[in-house]
Amino acid sequence: MSTTLRAPDGVAPGRRGGYSAPALIRPPLLHPGDVVHVIAPSGPVDPDKLARGVAVLRDVMGLEVRMRSDVVARRGYLAGDDARRLAEWREAASDLDAKAIFCARGGYGAMHLLPRLEAARLLHPPKWVVGFSDVTVLHAALNRAGLVTLHAPLVTTLGCATPEALEHLRALLFGSSDAARAGSVRPGQGCLGTGVIRPGRASGTLLGGSLTMLAHLCGTPWLPSLQGAVLFFEDVAEKPYRLDRYLTQLRLGGALDGVRAVCVGHLTACDADGLTGAEVVRDLVHALGVPAIEGVAAGHADHNLALPLGSVVTVVAPGPGEEGPPRLLFDQGPAA
Repeated sequence: MSTTLRAPDGVAPGRRGGYSAPALIRPPLLHPGDVVHVIAPSGPVDPDKLARGVAVLRDVMGLEVRMRSDVVARRGYLAGDDARRLAEWREAASDLDAKAIFCARGGYGAMHLLPRLEAARLLHPPKWVVGFSDVTVLHAALNRAGLVTLHAPLVTTLGCATPEALEHLRALLFGSSDAARAGSVRPGQGCLGTGVIRPGRASGTLLGGSLTMLAHLCGTPWLPSLQGAVLFFEDVAEKPYRLDRYLTQLRLGGALDGVRAVCVGHLTACDADGLTGAEVVRDLVHALGVPAIEGVAAGHADHNLALPLGSVVTVVAPGPGEEGPPRLLFDQGPAA
């Protein structure tokens, strides 16, 4: 693979130096009793898993949950037809009482909504949009439009999320927790990686999500510019050659030009033919020539730490002799 892609000279140290990220709108923090919507913009939803997740939102986080009675609709591989899912989206986005929109499930289908997303509805007033996997395409479009969103557990996965993942999500939504663990960072302030792909330190706007969905957005108007960004990606059930293909497509399409750093999350069930997804991705990411870490606990696993997409972050990838673990630190932007 070509190694001509490089981080810009004078790698950005965020608030510790000269990097200035584009201003994105960060929704205000939630409070107990706030109204939130649960929607199904993608695949059909398991009613039992949905009920367990809604119970977490209501009983653990103290939120008032609103959702349509047809949220469990099914049309083949979709949660109802496009008209139903679009109407549900618009109702949630237009509800002036609502402070957040939680996506029930991933799968496939959110791409159908992109041409009629009307992102401005989420900006006035700003609302959190929470989810991952297929929801990556919504994050991409909304980040491009100027909104900070949360790559975080889906409602149908909240019931099996680890206590640490729930604490981390709550800290990002309601305000940073005072809890701290040895060798870690406080919930809502960042997360650790397990390894360094390429040492260095860089800051930028965190963008990304499912690698598959990012590749499928390549060539469309909804993929945000990654110039000056920290790219995060994860995936599930993609063979190593497919991970190679997606990253190569993004590179050849110019989407990776100017990326400042890379964070690799969970690559769940991505091993095949004597290769692991991690080792294939490691080689491809290293060739980009920017600071990079792997093993960030975000993606398709019960331990799925929320990430504030569109917010300024700092990647610390210690080199030989440098202290501390590889880590992704959240430089909190102003609340709206």
